[in-house]
Amino acid sequence: MAARLARPYVEAGIVANDRAEALAFWHDLLGFPIEGEVSFPGLTVIRLDLGGSTLRICVPDQPAGHVAPAGGFAEATGLRYLTLYVNNLDELVSAIEAAGYPVPFPPREIRPGHRVAQVQDGRGVTLELVETAAG
Repeated sequence: MAARLARPYVEAGIVANDRAEALAFWHDLLGFPIEGEVSFPGLTVIRLDLGGSTLRICVPDQPAGHVAPAGGFAEATGLRYLTLYVNNLDELVSAIEAAGYPVPFPPREIRPGHRVAQVQDGRGVTLELVETAAG
C-alpha cells in the first residue's frame, strides 16, 4: 500500500550536542528562522522554517554517546544529506567557506542549467545546494 501524505512536505531532524554550534550554521549563517521550540524530558527541539518544510534541531540534555561520521554521500550508510534549491549558490557557498565550514564539492555545473555544491555543517551533515537556470 502506498503512503497517502497528509502534508506535502518533509520534516527532518538533526541531533546536535551543542545548541549554539548547530544554530550558528542553520539559523545564523543560512538564515532559517526559528519557528519555536519545545522541551521534552531529556531533549529540546528547535524548529527552523525552511520555507514549506521544517528542520528540527534536537538537543539532548545529556550529550549523545555516538557521533555521526563526517563525510560525503558515500562515506557511510544511513541518511547522509539534505538537498536545498537556492537562487544564490555562489554567494552562499562563499559565506559558508568564509565561516570555516567544509566545502568538499565547490559549485559546478553537473548538467546544462543545473549547478551543485556540497557543504558540511561540521557535525556530520552534508548539505547539497542546487541552483537551476529555471530558478
